[in-house]
Amino acid sequence: MASHAVREVQRIFTSIYDAIVEQRLPPGTRLTELNLVEVFAANRNHVRSALRDLSHLKLVRIEMNRGAFVEEPTPQQAREVFAARRVIEKAMIENAIDNMSAKDRKAISAHIAQEHALGHDPAKPEFIRLSGDFHRLLSRIAGNQTLGEMLDSLIARTSLIIALYEVQSGIQCSHDEHDHLAEALLAGDKAAAVASMEHHLLAIEKRLRLGPQKTEEVDLFEVFAGVETVK
Repeated sequence: MASHAVREVQRIFTSIYDAIVEQRLPPGTRLTELNLVEVFAANRNHVRSALRDLSHLKLVRIEMNRGAFVEEPTPQQAREVFAARRVIEKAMIENAIDNMSAKDRKAISAHIAQEHALGHDPAKPEFIRLSGDFHRLLSRIAGNQTLGEMLDSLIARTSLIIALYEVQSGIQCSHDEHDHLAEALLAGDKAAAVASMEHHLLAIEKRLRLGPQKTEEVDLFEVFAGVETVK
């Protein structure tokens, strides 16, 4: 692929990726090729390549004869994503503490300050981006590029999961949870940092509605108790 084509595909990919991660494109959104060609003033082949690359990250689903859609993770897939993140990020935390430099410490403190300066408005795309960037920062400090690439994909999928299964509008990482995690990291306390990361990821998962996939029987008398019905 020529350099111009590579840049075009990357431009389209990045724009769609950011829109998905920042929850500006909800799960299930149809990504019509013709519309994207017009939106990006792009070649249709470049749009297709970008969508195909996004599908490899499980952010886009391409269906035969129907087109491309923003992925809709199942509850089981959501649980698997969080389980994978717990494994990767708990190991990553220990490496981050071992590799941490004075510059890294300043970067962690600066990021936490940036989160607080933004305020707690989880609906803001900037808040969503910062929440994920904190975990990406720790991944960079840990220094394992392969794990970092895996984690980046999982963070993006987590944003989709939150958009699909949030119990109330705007569930994201908590400032307090990031504060506790940063405090343990800066203190060099591996046990506390690992425990804090596990607690943090479990807390996000528990704030989602990932109940049993089977349909439970609903008590209609309870549902309509006190409601006047028309005869």
